[in-house]
Amino acid sequence: MKHLMLFAVFCLVHSSNSLSLPSTFQRCDKRKSNFNDCLSSAIQNAVSQLSKPIKEYSLPSFEPFLIPAVTLNAGINVSMDQKFTNLRISGRTNITSTKAIMNFDDLTLTIRMVNPEIRYLADYQVKGNMFLLPIDASGLLTTKGYNILYTLIFKFEEYIKDGVRYLRVISSKIAMEPESMTYYLENLFEDKELNDAYSRAVTKRSKEIFGLQQLVYGNSYAQSYNDVFNNLLRKVPLTELFEGV
Repeated sequence: MKHLMLFAVFCLVHSSNSLSLPSTFQRCDKRKSNFNDCLSSAIQNAVSQLSKPIKEYSLPSFEPFLIPAVTLNAGINVSMDQKFTNLRISGRTNITSTKAIMNFDDLTLTIRMVNPEIRYLADYQVKGNMFLLPIDASGLLTTKGYNILYTLIFKFEEYIKDGVRYLRVISSKIAMEPESMTYYLENLFEDKELNDAYSRAVTKRSKEIFGLQQLVYGNSYAQSYNDVFNNLLRKVPLTELFEGV
């Protein structure tokens, strides 16, 4: 009898480590033909709720979404060493459309979503040469993107813990395609007119510059999403994420 009680307590403790989806999140049935449509709606609904953290699931607020630091070292496409810290990304919870496809055969999830406006704020430091002049400056970078199409691809693996099936993200990719963008760097030059003119010039080439930046900091951005997603996945079993699995 004593052993039976100990076993019951052991099972209770381990089962308490797992959670159901938050009650405000939508759950979809893998067996239904409209599963991906349901999933698209569920993801958009879930992301829109992250204007505040959901502490029980270790989900941070996406307003703003925080990335500690990104460094761009001088090279073929970059003429100066650039360091961006305390990157704050706002507008991620405002979504106009979402299309999600889950492939259970190879355990990949592809999400395409559009945000009408995203604002990026970062504290920057740059050092190098520009127009044959030495540059050593720091300040606030403000970037705004409009109608940005985000494409995220998550690759999962399934594992079993205490007899319960879970998923975890093992890799991901992210691509961002803005319709238009603006850049402004404070204090890059002491002369405000030159500073403003440079920011206007960067804005004219914003898509090209943003594309180069993605090559460098895209992995850091994707890893941040991995961490957030895995916070949820390690708490919610596969059978609680989806019906019919």
